[in-house]
Amino acid sequence: MDELSWKIINLVAKRGHIGATREDFFTEVRGLVYESLEETLLSLEREDIIKIEWMGPNKFLVQITEKGSELVKDEYEKRLEVYRKRIEEQTGVGGLERI
Repeated sequence: MDELSWKIINLVAKRGHIGATREDFFTEVRGLVYESLEETLLSLEREDIIKIEWMGPNKFLVQITEKGSELVKDEYEKRLEVYRKRIEEQTGVGGLERI
């Protein structure tokens, strides 16, 4: 999963049933370009990961689907495991002691 897709579905999942607006994405994701956002959103919607409710030409509300919630959970666990392994490696290499 690319980083923009992860940031989008993670943000939408955090918003729960309320969903995320266009403004939320531009507030939370640095350096975001509208065309990239729209392209990624449409791709995620085709995969049934999110649901988009269009309220105008470039105004929308995005909600997570059940499939998307499961994907976020799985991806989060994978990323957490990678992080834990990296911490363990750094602890061993740097000579840091666990407390």
